[in-house]
Amino acid sequence: MVELTVFYDGGCSLCRASVARVQRFDSRHRIEFLNLHDPSSQTRFPQIDREVVMRWMQAVDTRGHVWSGADAWAHMGLLLPGWNLVAWILLIPGARWIAAKAYAWFARNRYRWNRDLCADGTCSLHLPQDSSSKQKL
Repeated sequence: MVELTVFYDGGCSLCRASVARVQRFDSRHRIEFLNLHDPSSQTRFPQIDREVVMRWMQAVDTRGHVWSGADAWAHMGLLLPGWNLVAWILLIPGARWIAAKAYAWFARNRYRWNRDLCADGTCSLHLPQDSSSKQKL
């Protein structure tokens, strides 16, 4: 039974690769991964904002509660064999704050570090296009 639905950008090679990695651990199929571009995603989950999901991974449980970023990863971890300890650490108040900051930094920069996974050009949609931003790369 699906206990958590995780939204990801199906147009992003890096995102698809991350989903594939996590699915290997989900032997009991407790997590559903839903491409945010799937037309049914907005109908099934009207509480999900597509623009937010493009910036932050989001997860929704069976009660409709939405988690974003590191909190979404923690709740995924609670459902995956062998990930419980990591998930609980991510939920400890001090560690949770650090995890949220680290996730935010990673999310802002993920397209810059994963050029091999983004070789098809999908990630370039998310990189800044002005010359001052290119110098920061």
